[in-house]
Amino acid sequence: MRLSTARQRASDFKAGGGPLTLVAAGVIAGLAPLLRLDTWVSPAAAVVAVLSGINVIRSEVLAPARSRAVARAVRPLHVGADEEGSTYRPAANALQIAAGVWVAPAHVLYEGGHYQVVLPDGAAVVLRPLHRHGDHDIAVFGSGVDWPWTARPQWGPPEPGERITMVGWLVGSSVATVRAATDLTAQESQTAGMITMIGPAPPAGSSGSALIAAHSGRVIGILTGVGALDRRQNAPAAGDTGMVIGVLLAALPVRFRSRAAALESPPS
Repeated sequence: MRLSTARQRASDFKAGGGPLTLVAAGVIAGLAPLLRLDTWVSPAAAVVAVLSGINVIRSEVLAPARSRAVARAVRPLHVGADEEGSTYRPAANALQIAAGVWVAPAHVLYEGGHYQVVLPDGAAVVLRPLHRHGDHDIAVFGSGVDWPWTARPQWGPPEPGERITMVGWLVGSSVATVRAATDLTAQESQTAGMITMIGPAPPAGSSGSALIAAHSGRVIGILTGVGALDRRQNAPAAGDTGMVIGVLLAALPVRFRSRAAALESPPS
């Protein structure tokens, strides 16, 4: 059995296991008095209550809390030719996926560049490049000072049709102090490490925004581009329906997914 098939079946089982158990417990609780299996009523009712409570907590408490943490973990990324603050310009969004470990679009990197993320109080956190992906537009940075908010990653692709929330700052625009959020729908992608979505084209300056799986509140990747849906290949204007492209965090080497691993690894 291919590994991808096994993963898909495991994902299907995980997605359907909870509801099936809940339904089975409910059926047992309902039929127990008729079948004179009174001893099963209380345990089945307890299982129904627990599973229902878990589902409510997951969808109404955990997922929104994780989404808020991801939104706070996204900060504007500024790029400069030297270390003087006056030369820096906003270039994209950067997302902290572990303490002191940031990801951003690789197209902001250039020889001799300096990088920093700007915090709400105006303070700057200096970033140093650690890794640039050879095939995808994603890079890893390290910082010595931690921004307290980190995103909780999902190291796997979303299911086709799953709702994805894009959150990021409109850097480089006239409303750069605005953090925008857009709902998209995941599509099946034939390119490993990439995520394709359909929905309203993000506003200019959204590059590097976090892509959040709405049902779990976990971040799955970052925004890298927008494509056309028509044969003329005209890029959609902001807000028009188009193809939205991102890179999955799963494309990152394991050694760059945690602070300890990133600090021990030489830049690549």
